[in-house]
Amino acid sequence: MLLLSTAIASNNSSTNVSESDSRVAQQQQPVELLLAAEKRQISRDESGKEKISWNALPSNSQVIPGSVLRYTVTAKNNTSRNMRNLMVIQPIPNGMVYIIPSATALNTPGAKLEFSIDGSKTFTTQPIVRVRTRGGIIEERPAPADAYTHVRWDFGEALPANSKVMVAYQVRVK
Repeated sequence: MLLLSTAIASNNSSTNVSESDSRVAQQQQPVELLLAAEKRQISRDESGKEKISWNALPSNSQVIPGSVLRYTVTAKNNTSRNMRNLMVIQPIPNGMVYIIPSATALNTPGAKLEFSIDGSKTFTTQPIVRVRTRGGIIEERPAPADAYTHVRWDFGEALPANSKVMVAYQVRVK
């Protein structure tokens, strides 16, 4: 299994990666990994209609609470053979909350999308938490956005030779 994240790259080699706009060129073949961050800007056109644009976020940027960021990861298969069991795992950065349901695989339909609420120990398509009601009954409910700790895309057998995949997700600054 090939595992990619901001902390783990091909063959489980450790790599330090900034959680802002940064380029991570993996020296190990067969995978090149690029992480980029953008900040959402909202403006209005001449008719007053809301217009959303995304602007690159330089590494020394400061963001204020309520800002929405989009992280995009590009994983490129630099080999002449198909990649099997490729996964991209991204942590939800500290001080940020995942925006449900913003995670997407931009150019690879069929990627399995899963989430963790326990620091990446387990993943599921729909995280559930147990809560005690006023009557003392324990119920299962969908996990709130602030419980999400990681996003994972599983590409299975889906990365052909000399190709790339792009995944993205959004967070809100607390």
